[in-house]
Amino acid sequence: MQFTFTNLIAVLAATAAATAMPATGTKANNAAPSPLGPAVGAPSPASEVIPLDFNVGAVWTNANKGGTAGFINVGGIPSGCRNFVSPFIDSISSLSVDKGFRCVFFIDANCNGASITVRDGAFVANLDGTNFQDSLSSFECFAN
Repeated sequence: MQFTFTNLIAVLAATAAATAMPATGTKANNAAPSPLGPAVGAPSPASEVIPLDFNVGAVWTNANKGGTAGFINVGGIPSGCRNFVSPFIDSISSLSVDKGFRCVFFIDANCNGASITVRDGAFVANLDGTNFQDSLSSFECFAN
């Protein structure tokens, strides 16, 4: 059997599926909860994205990294639109995006409505006083 790029993508996809986070309501080795729902829309073609599983930032339900924390975990870059789930939907007060990435956060589901872009290692300590405090519902992340 010849091992091709297509085979590599299939193996990586199967590995990602086999090592996915457990279903909501279960715990796995004290891992922080993921604030993500399923990807929205069609995935990017395999020639553009190699399926991976990694964090590009974090969100918190209170200012200054307080309250409940969750990682911004993506399956590839670009991430495609992702919706936040409870307890993060419309509850985020502070957030950060890792160096080398930029994420656009939207006030409506499915990456609609007003947005704020956070990029390249930035930390937003407090969204209070903005239209985005406890209003973020979805996001999409890219390489910076």
